[in-house]
Amino acid sequence: MTEYDRRRSERKEHTAPIAMMLVAGSLEGETVNASSHGLLVRATGRISVVVKLDGKEYRGRLVRAEPMVDGGTYYALDLDDELQK
Repeated sequence: MTEYDRRRSERKEHTAPIAMMLVAGSLEGETVNASSHGLLVRATGRISVVVKLDGKEYRGRLVRAEPMVDGGTYYALDLDDELQK
């Protein structure tokens, strides 16, 4: 099964300012590997977030974070409720 097959709905381009707040909590896990400047960690639990987008607030969880070449980061979020457009 590909990543696209696991999606619950079709993706459409949407560009808008967003504010993302992390909900307090902690994760427990173990290291997978280490270097002098980083760790790969396997953990249980969720990183919960609240996002403000287009004047509305949504709750959800972080499912993936990928660094970009320009120094930014892509964050993939799974929202509890459907986006209101």
